[in-house]
Amino acid sequence: MKQLDKGIHAVANIQSQALHAGFKSDAAHNDLALIYFPTGATVSGVFTQNLVKAWPVIHGQASLKHHSNFKAILINSGNANACNGPDGEKTMHQTIQELADLCAIKPSEILMSSTGVIGAPLDFFPFKKALPTLVNSLQSESSQAVSESIMTTDTVAKETAYSLEIDGQTIHIGAMAKGSGMIHPNLGTMLAYIVTDIACDQVTLNQLLKNAVDVSFNSMTVDGDTSTNDTVLLCATGENSIDLTDHNLATIQSLITKVSQDLAQMIARDGEGASKFITITVGGAQSTEDAKAVAKSLATSNLLKAALFGQDPNWGRALSAIGNSGVETLDPWLIDIIFKSDIGSIQPCRNGAYHPFDPQFAQKILTATDIEMIVELNQGTSQSTVWTCDLTHDYIEINADYHT
Repeated sequence: MKQLDKGIHAVANIQSQALHAGFKSDAAHNDLALIYFPTGATVSGVFTQNLVKAWPVIHGQASLKHHSNFKAILINSGNANACNGPDGEKTMHQTIQELADLCAIKPSEILMSSTGVIGAPLDFFPFKKALPTLVNSLQSESSQAVSESIMTTDTVAKETAYSLEIDGQTIHIGAMAKGSGMIHPNLGTMLAYIVTDIACDQVTLNQLLKNAVDVSFNSMTVDGDTSTNDTVLLCATGENSIDLTDHNLATIQSLITKVSQDLAQMIARDGEGASKFITITVGGAQSTEDAKAVAKSLATSNLLKAALFGQDPNWGRALSAIGNSGVETLDPWLIDIIFKSDIGSIQPCRNGAYHPFDPQFAQKILTATDIEMIVELNQGTSQSTVWTCDLTHDYIEINADYHT
């Protein structure tokens, strides 16, 4: 597996572009992007599990049930097109029709994503004005402008790409995402686009994507809030016809999982106001589901996240969060807890009780940017890993001012 640096343009025969249409007040920041597949792509998608859904999510879910081949993905940031009534749906369909006319394709070949403020009106005019320029300036050299244009509270653009040889052929995969806050398992306020040049039917893509999402985007959290707009799309251009044997599918699965985990970790690192990236690994569980439930309970504990921001190895809060996980078979008197970084490790809890440790060394360990928390339940052989970040003063400041 070789890492590449071109994002989605690591895959040939893809075009993209971004510009400022006016959804963000600052004209220096692009807010409208287009990913275009001249010969089409087979697409699979997963979306938010929030019952309150943005119009592009509703449209995308319906489209993928009836169609498998698409040519365009249009993305706007600055306005979520959610909770804004029938006018939001009308604007979406007007925009899709306008783009279809400009590209001489069918409206059914277009998917759309939005991210930004929920509940704000969304006017068609900025789309109508900007789309001709966007379409006429498509290029295939760099996806940086697109990855930057979809950012909202993100502090960095998020891209990754790899190539891998299978049966003498080199396949490519590239991906980009946005996400920083309102992030929680079962997706969060995040958009992710994964493209590859393999030839694959939609049913197979669905399974590949689901498997990858379960151990990546659904294994990270920033603040416990799921959004109205969460979307992950996997697009296969079909340029590379690989024999999809069980062995080759397993290899392709590992590649899709790798880019998904790359993006998920980038999102957790870029959590709103975050100062620490935290990896929580729960082992010794009776099932993977139990391990993940415990890991998620720890990752969403505001008390624990605040303690880690303060460099406090508060194992009591951790043990309490484990007990709140809903795993009824837990034996609290078997649980071990370890905090670890590149500075060293401590075990403040053994067999569900205090275990002597050096508080000053513990604080030093937790000054690191990357922290690992290891929980051993000692009841089985299953494990799960979840990524999160700490809870800082800046998180409150960012979200207190977000709408205004």
